[in-house]
Amino acid sequence: MWTRIKTIVRAWLHALFDRAENPVTMADEYIRQLEAQYGEAKRATAMAMAQATRMEQKRDENRKQADDWERKATNALERNDEQLARAALERKRHFSAAASEYATQSETQSAQVKDFRNAIARLEQQIGEARAKRDLIKAKTSRATSQEAATRALQNMQGSGELGDRLGAMEERIDDRLYKAEAMAKLESNSLENKFRDLEQETSLEAELAALKAKVNQS
Repeated sequence: MWTRIKTIVRAWLHALFDRAENPVTMADEYIRQLEAQYGEAKRATAMAMAQATRMEQKRDENRKQADDWERKATNALERNDEQLARAALERKRHFSAAASEYATQSETQSAQVKDFRNAIARLEQQIGEARAKRDLIKAKTSRATSQEAATRALQNMQGSGELGDRLGAMEERIDDRLYKAEAMAKLESNSLENKFRDLEQETSLEAELAALKAKVNQS
């Protein structure tokens, strides 16, 4: 049975590596198969134990019968009845042989029970290890999912940064246009102010010339 169980486990592992699509699902399936084998091993062990008990009972019954026929043979000899004693010993030999055969079968069955118990212990250990690994796989899967989500968010942030850079460049170009417009407005304003300044200077010069003319005419 243990060889059969190892063969099943080995075949399952090969299938796991070949089809490893969802590790958690595969781990659950692996545990389910181990638990099924565990149940089968327990049933086989119980059956073997029952057979061992039956063999022991048959052994003891035949030993008791052999002892009884030996006692009967002794009683027959005590009554000087050799023929009856001989018949009793023949029956004793029959039961002794049966008891010996049942004893051999009982030992064989007990050894099988021991093997089954060892197989059950190994299966219990494997199931415990498989459950622990399954929980670890779940934790790692959860971490991987979280990490993937964080990576996607980071990528989106990087994409947003690139968009922000492009918007910043557009803003700079608009600022340049605004600065140029303001500069042109200042240039136009300065030109108008110069014209008025020239006009004021010309008016002042004409007034000064008129005042000088009036002074000359008076003299």
